[in-house]
Amino acid sequence: MAPSATEVEHINELSHQLKDVPIEHNLDENVAFGGDDQWYYHVPSRRFDLSRGSKRKLVIDADDGIRNHRGVMIDPATSVLVIIDMQNFFIHPKFHNHDTGIAAIEPMLKVLKRCREEGIQVAWVNWGIDDADLKAMPAAVQRGFNRALVADKGHGWHVGLGAYLPEFKERCLFKGTWNADIYDPLKDYVLPEDVRFDKARMSGLWSPELEMHKWLRESGKKTLLFAGVNTDQCLLGTLTDAYNWGWDCILVGDCAATMTGLEAQAVCDYNIA
Repeated sequence: MAPSATEVEHINELSHQLKDVPIEHNLDENVAFGGDDQWYYHVPSRRFDLSRGSKRKLVIDADDGIRNHRGVMIDPATSVLVIIDMQNFFIHPKFHNHDTGIAAIEPMLKVLKRCREEGIQVAWVNWGIDDADLKAMPAAVQRGFNRALVADKGHGWHVGLGAYLPEFKERCLFKGTWNADIYDPLKDYVLPEDVRFDKARMSGLWSPELEMHKWLRESGKKTLLFAGVNTDQCLLGTLTDAYNWGWDCILVGDCAATMTGLEAQAVCDYNIA
């Protein structure tokens, strides 16, 4: 499901133009999805109820363009805003001309503000590797970050994971480095109560042994709102694993961006919706 930040900015209480949806859903007005952990599609409002009987519901409206629904109702207490790879290496102009990533920052800050007001947890998920990660890393993952290995000893189109960056005197996406840190203009918006997770794959949830995976299970979180870069790569990888492990997945459309082109953003938006 994929509302935009403009739409999320208009999150309202369920009472806004809606009659209360009872915890025991009237199946004349609601269509059930799932087994023991159910969603309901509320026919009159054309919204999916992901709140699982919570007394408090927030409405996130989605536009009617490519979607067959009007939006979702969520429980803020069991929801997380997951921000993927908004790191200096991917966003800072010293590394890339990620115009769409920079353009996503303004709507992202609006969503951050509203999520904090509504008590929605914020999680920052970033590349952060060490030598042990490199030793265990599959060849295909390394190749994805260094397709020009024969050119300039790896410093071609993609800089290899862990490669030394002479200008910055540090290694690429290594834990504790400036290039792996959250993009400078966003750092002031990271609060102590936020959670942060490192990843060493295109997904932050590829293994149940990962800290993020454990934290989500132990905290009882159910609904994940995704933002960040790149939409068709690490964001989609994490979202797909979350989807397959059973979490609700919502893409906040204008808070996500990619440099891939070829309509990659539109394809992700359509499939996730």
